[in-house]
Amino acid sequence: MGNIYYIDGYNIIHHSSYLRPIAENNFEGARDALIEQVSMFCSTAHRHAKIVFDGRGRRPDSDFPLRAGAGLEVVYSPGHQNADSYIERAVYNAPKRADLIVVSGDRGLRNTCYNLGALVMDPENFLTTVREAVKEARDVRHSSQPSKLDSRVEDRLDAGALSRLNELKSKLPKVP
Repeated sequence: MGNIYYIDGYNIIHHSSYLRPIAENNFEGARDALIEQVSMFCSTAHRHAKIVFDGRGRRPDSDFPLRAGAGLEVVYSPGHQNADSYIERAVYNAPKRADLIVVSGDRGLRNTCYNLGALVMDPENFLTTVREAVKEARDVRHSSQPSKLDSRVEDRLDAGALSRLNELKSKLPKVP
């Protein structure tokens, strides 16, 4: 399965130069933007991630579960536990800790998970990685699509085949 990213959701929002300004006006919008970015990263780069948001103090009527794409799981920590504790416990219980990458700006969480054997990343490095992977996937997709000039059959034929086709076409009866 490869690496799995454990992302400290609200921590990323507070530490990101891109998401923090969004959160100042619309916190749910910043959360949705993070989910969308990580979802695109997972689907285009074929990665697996779990975004963990603090569940303490969450309104029971809030929109849960949240949207998630292929390779992405979005969860709230249980009410008695914050996202840091949830992630620490997941790392501790993982059979292959070296396959985990913990993304957080919380130095204590990163140190604990690193000492348990997981890899760690700070929010800006992670979001830069996400943006670059998504951009690269878009560039590859655009370069692999045929141009409009190459989409006609006659544009892909050699001169001899095109000449024979035009000869046959001239022999067809004219339609009024």
